Amino acid sequence: MFLLLLSLFFLSTSFNQRSPTALALALATRLRFAADYIASFTSVSSSNTCIVSDVRSNCTLSSVTAVERTPGNSLEDGNDVIKDLSSCDIFNGNWVLDDSRPAYIPGSCPYVDDSFNCFKNGRVDFSYVRYRWKPFDCQIPRFNGRKMLEMLRGKRLVFVGDSLNRNMWESLVCSLRESLKDKRSLFEVSTRNEYRTQGFFSLRFQDYQCTIDFIKSPFLVQEWKISDKSEIRRETLRLDMIQGSKYSDADIIVFNTGHWWTHQKTGKGKNYFQEGSHVYDRMEVKEAFTKALKTWAQWVDSNIDRKHTR
Repeated sequence: MFLLLLSLFFLSTSFNQRSPTALALALATRLRFAADYIASFTSVSSSNTCIVSDVRSNCTLSSVTAVERTPGNSLEDGNDVIKDLSSCDIFNGNWVLDDSRPAYIPGSCPYVDDSFNCFKNGRVDFSYVRYRWKPFDCQIPRFNGRKMLEMLRGKRLVFVGDSLNRNMWESLVCSLRESLKDKRSLFEVSTRNEYRTQGFFSLRFQDYQCTIDFIKSPFLVQEWKISDKSEIRRETLRLDMIQGSKYSDADIIVFNTGHWWTHQKTGKGKNYFQEGSHVYDRMEVKEAFTKALKTWAQWVDSNIDRKHTR
């Protein structure tokens, strides 16, 4: 899970070009960047084995291999292992039972939201905490909270999106909290009340001078209200406006959106999607989603300094 989490965190938040083509290429380009970036920490290595097509240059995404470094497993010793696993695809595998101690004990972390808390809500089957991801052709190092905190030292990591990202934020915070000797060194920069009113929650790991934030933004673009001819205020979704941007200077940003686009208003697309002052009588959700992602991509291109932010 350590490598899978890192793959998400180090996805580049900028495009190499601003044309719509960048959207189609984003996943392949960013995963390749993630593989190269993580390799610098010597726990993984990228190979020349191609697994995803890149229509721009006919080059493809390299696969990623991983090897855990232990006192008896030096970098030199690991090179042979990496060489043997050079064609490993970490995304091709399945979940397997693992009797190792979970990243944190169920019920022990105060930052798991009640609605996401299986333990507090009385789930009797605890096998869900014992699963780990197992690629078919390689081993992923076990999550190491202290190592990750050292990598995050002095940095700001921000999750922006819906409850899926909030789940990831909570899971990561709780896993990192478990590795702290003094858990009092983790404190809330913003309160739960601020999250309810402003959709913002920030935690700071004082000993590492790093913060990990969650910003609620289900669509990434701005939810809006407009008055119709009868002066009745109704909700719309501004496809041409990013929602909030007080995180553009963060060191790492993890975006997500998706599930809310299947809800009733977005799914029907009647008098809901807006660009400028124009509200569309009808628009298919796929078209609206594409417009929203282009707005997000243009905002990233214009506001993110790729030399600073992943």
